[in-house]
Amino acid sequence: MKRKVYIGSAWPYVNGRLHLGHVAGLLPADFLARYHRLAGDEVLWTSGSDCHGTPITERARLENCSAREIAERYHAFAISDFDALSFSYSLYWATMESEHHRRFSESFLELHRQGLIIEDDYHMARCAQCDENRSDREIGGTCPKCHKEGARGDQCDSCGEMLNPIELVAPTCAKCKGVITFETTRELFFNLPAMADRLREWVKTQTHWRDNAKAWTDSWLKLGLKARAITRKIDWGIPVPLPGWEDRRIYVWFEAVHGYLTASMEFAARSGDPEGWRPFWTPSPELIVYYVIGKDNIPFHSLLWPAVLMARGLALPNHIVSSEFLGFEDRKLSKSKGWVLYVHEFLERYDADLLRYFLAANGPEKQDTDFTWERLVTLTNSELVDNYSNLVHRVLSFTYKRFDGRVPATGERTELDYTLIYLLETTFRTVGQLIEQTEFRRATETIMSLVQATNRYLSDQAPWTVWKTDLVRAQTIIGVALEVLASLSILTEPFMPKQAARLRAMLNLPDQQVCWWPPHLEAGSQLHEATPLFQKLDPSVIEAERERLNAKMTAKGILPF
Repeated sequence: MKRKVYIGSAWPYVNGRLHLGHVAGLLPADFLARYHRLAGDEVLWTSGSDCHGTPITERARLENCSAREIAERYHAFAISDFDALSFSYSLYWATMESEHHRRFSESFLELHRQGLIIEDDYHMARCAQCDENRSDREIGGTCPKCHKEGARGDQCDSCGEMLNPIELVAPTCAKCKGVITFETTRELFFNLPAMADRLREWVKTQTHWRDNAKAWTDSWLKLGLKARAITRKIDWGIPVPLPGWEDRRIYVWFEAVHGYLTASMEFAARSGDPEGWRPFWTPSPELIVYYVIGKDNIPFHSLLWPAVLMARGLALPNHIVSSEFLGFEDRKLSKSKGWVLYVHEFLERYDADLLRYFLAANGPEKQDTDFTWERLVTLTNSELVDNYSNLVHRVLSFTYKRFDGRVPATGERTELDYTLIYLLETTFRTVGQLIEQTEFRRATETIMSLVQATNRYLSDQAPWTVWKTDLVRAQTIIGVALEVLASLSILTEPFMPKQAARLRAMLNLPDQQVCWWPPHLEAGSQLHEATPLFQKLDPSVIEAERERLNAKMTAKGILPF
C-alpha cells in the first residue's frame, strides 16, 4: 500500500555557512526521503532557512548591512550546499518569505482565539557593559537544576532542562562576560501548561522516538511545563498580528516551527493543488511523520510544536529523529575558535558521497561522535574502495573481457547461488526496516555485509578460472554477481545517490528507479565499461588537512594543534 510520508527537518540559522554539525543532524532526512520514494511511498519533505532572530541581526551588525541582506546571502549559500550534498527536499524555503508571514499569522490568530496566547510579565535580559538587550541564547550561567556551568538562557544541554534566563545562577553576557540584569516587560506567551495533560497522555504512547527525545521529554513533563514567551521588542521578525503590540515581533522559535506547515502549503500551491498539503498533515493510520533534528531542538519538536499541532487538529510526529552532537578532530565544533569544517570546504576537495556515507556509518545517531580525517581515510579506503568499488570493477571488467560487455545467459543455479540471492532479498527487507526505524548505521553495515558476502562468493567460485572449463557455470556466477550489483545501486541510493546513479549507468539501468527490490537485468543487455566508483585517499591528506586547520586557527590568534 502506498503510504503518505511527511518529513520535517530542522531549519538552520542563515547567519553563516553550513558546517558538518549542521549536516550530521539533517542528513537523516534525506536518507528517509530517498528510501520512502524508492519504496513507492508519497513523500513530502519541507524545511528551509531560519531567517529571523538575534544571530541574523548580529551578523548584519558585524557586516554593516541589513538583516535581510544577510538572510538572503546565506540562504543562497545554504541552497548551494544542500544541492551539492544531493539533498532531495520537496521544498527548501525561508521564514522571511511573505507567505510564511501570512500563514503563520493565521495560525497565531487561531491559537489566540483558543486562549493559548496569553499576556504576562517577562524579565528582559540586558548587558550594561554592551548596553544591549540579550536574547535567551546570548546568556550563559550555571544551571539551577543540575548546577553545571555552561547553561544557556533557554536550556541546559547537560541535563536538558528548559529554562528562562532569570533562573540561571550568576547569568553573564555570552559576548563580553559582563553581568546580566533584568527589566520587567509585558509580553505574549504560549500557554503550554494548558496542553500539558494532552501532551502527557500522547507522549506515553510514543514508541518510535530516539531514546534522548523520550528521556528528555519525560523529564520536562515530570518537572512541569511553563508558559513560554513568544514576543520580543526587536525590529527583525514577524509583526504580532494583534492591535496594541505593534512594537513587538514574534520570537524566532515559535514562528520557525510553523515553517514546516507553511512550507508544505507553499509546495502544494506551487504544484497546482493548493489543498495538496492536507493528506500529509491530517491524522491517519497510513501517515508516517518524521521530524529530523539535533538534540538541542528536542523540546520544540516533542512538546511545543506538538501542542500547536494538537490545537490545530494536525498530525503529530511518529518519529523524532534527534541526533546527538558531532565533534571535529576529537574536540567540540566551534565556529568562533575556528575549530570547524564547512561543507563547501569539504566539497572543494572531496566527493559528497564520502561525507554522506561517513555520517551514515559513523554519525551521532545514538551518542556523540567525531569526524576525523583519519577515520574518513580509513573508511573510504577499506569499505568504499577495497570492498565495494573493487567488487563492482572486477565483475564488470570480467564481463567486458569475456562476455562482450553483455549480461550473460545463466544456467542452472547451485545452492551457493541461491544462498547469495536469498541474502540479497533479505538485505532489502532488513535495510528497509532499519531505515524506517532510523537505524542508519546498522543499515549501512547490512549493505556492506552483502558486499563482503559477494566478494567471498566470487573468490570461492572463481569465474575467471571456471570459464576455461565450464563457460555456462562462469556465466551463471557472473549473472548472480551482476544481480547483486544492480541491487546495490538501489540499496545504496539513500546514502550515496551520486555513486548509485553512476553504478546504474554502468549497468544500463534507468536512473530514476521506483522499487525497493532487486531490479531485473535482461540477458544479453549491453553494459557500459567499469569506472571506479571511488578513489583511494592518500593518507597524506590527514596531515594536509590538519595543517589547513592549524592555519585557520592561527589566523584567528588561537593556539592550534
